[in-house]
Amino acid sequence: MSRPADLDAQVTQVREALHALRRTLLDLERTYAEFDAHTLDVDTTGDPTTAPETLESAVDALRAAQDTLGIADGDLDVAKRHTSRLKTRE
Repeated sequence: MSRPADLDAQVTQVREALHALRRTLLDLERTYAEFDAHTLDVDTTGDPTTAPETLESAVDALRAAQDTLGIADGDLDVAKRHTSRLKTRE
């Protein structure tokens, strides 16, 4: 049987993994944002596009992912406040 303290530790591990993922996404976003779109090109598969449009879309999508993970982090913070209070009856 799982103990509340063990499960709470798992919530902590999930939050730490989420924080690491958010840092990685932020690094990716910043790295892509540093590109000069006029020095890039795009392939010819899919809908016609330009490098500036594609780069902007990529950075926007990475920012949206950051926002989504920020919401998840807030939800995990609420969960953590509750899971940390639970204990087995003595």
